[in-house]
Amino acid sequence: MALIASAFSTHAAENTGASYDLDYLTLQIQSAEAEQARTTLEQIVTDIKTAQGRYAYALVAPLTLLGDAQMALKEPDLAADNYAHALHLSRSNLGLFAPSQVDIVYRQAALNTAAGDLLVARQREEYAFEVLQRHHGQTSLNLLPAIKRLGEFYQRSYNFLGARVLFKQALAALEAQNRQTSEAAIPYLQGVAKTYLTERFPPYYNESQFDSRAQSGLRDLDLSGEYVSISNFPAGERALQAVVTIRQQSLDRALLDPDIDDDESIGLSRAVHAAMLDLADWHQMFGHIREARALYKHLFAEISAAQNALVAFDQPKLLYFPKPKDPRRPNDFRRLPTKGAVEVQFDVMPTGRVRKLETITSVPDGLMDFQVRRNLRDAVFRPAVNADGPLTSEAFSYRYEFEHYPKQDDAQSNIATPNASVLDKDQTHEAE
Repeated sequence: MALIASAFSTHAAENTGASYDLDYLTLQIQSAEAEQARTTLEQIVTDIKTAQGRYAYALVAPLTLLGDAQMALKEPDLAADNYAHALHLSRSNLGLFAPSQVDIVYRQAALNTAAGDLLVARQREEYAFEVLQRHHGQTSLNLLPAIKRLGEFYQRSYNFLGARVLFKQALAALEAQNRQTSEAAIPYLQGVAKTYLTERFPPYYNESQFDSRAQSGLRDLDLSGEYVSISNFPAGERALQAVVTIRQQSLDRALLDPDIDDDESIGLSRAVHAAMLDLADWHQMFGHIREARALYKHLFAEISAAQNALVAFDQPKLLYFPKPKDPRRPNDFRRLPTKGAVEVQFDVMPTGRVRKLETITSVPDGLMDFQVRRNLRDAVFRPAVNADGPLTSEAFSYRYEFEHYPKQDDAQSNIATPNASVLDKDQTHEAE
């Protein structure tokens, strides 16, 4: 591959009118050959500048790929410079609101997200969305992928109100085209439900640190119709019920098709079960235990009869656990982080709640076990299920890992007396 890249680079230098194989260079970057791709791309950029000038639009694609190669080589500053250069040339040649620039802007957003600069990442995501909305129109189905991307970004950053407005915008666009009951509506119905779940069950124990209204910079994103509520169970339930209906209708239509193969039929059946499982988990999370029990029991019977390994019901699954506040990084830069862990044991009830909490291991002793135990009292599990329905799981183990910053003497002591054998228990189950 390196010889091919070298030959391609030599050819490009000799013939600046050549048609550059950027698809091949993209594949090189994806195949862990970013170093070779970077060398070739740098030569291509030089050739184009020599032949067409520093402001040629032909530079946009190779500069963007050069940024990709530098990201793969863990050179984010250089990648940022090339993305910015490519974006400037794109806007200069095609106009300030040309949709072709969006792929570059998304790369900038990903770069900033990886660097932990979520404010700038959000601004880049929102700018890309505004460009596409200006180009396609607010009700265009062509805008749906951009709505999905920005909505999911908002959701990850706890801006559930902004995400909800966007997902509802997508559903309104689909309804205008009479496609509100099509498969295309499913991601947005699920997104709406997830925003209500995030609102009711925040990812961290202390939710006062969040202000979702301050996390959107879109000028035309109207949050006035969305209000913070303690629990909006019915709205999320309706969205998930609609997903089940759409999935079931797709399966019913497919079963009437004589040309459908077994794999496709199994896939559609699993999609129905997955939608029903989401609905069952929704009832479980909000404490509607009777409804959850009926759905879990029904799913267990159907999956067992079909020998469909969609989900294992033999062990509880953690649905919600508010993340404890980890130890703060000290001002002393010499104190390096090391792993700590708390392992606890408890019973998981059919309601999804826990009882008989007992600390098995805490390393360092007493540092995080109180917080972990406190937060587990707010956790919700999908219970183990058999033919009779949900059941109690006794002596279930859970392990929480975190980083802490021991003093140098403590770190040396921990190295001398490791306790790994206690932490690596076979029955440990980590949160997903």
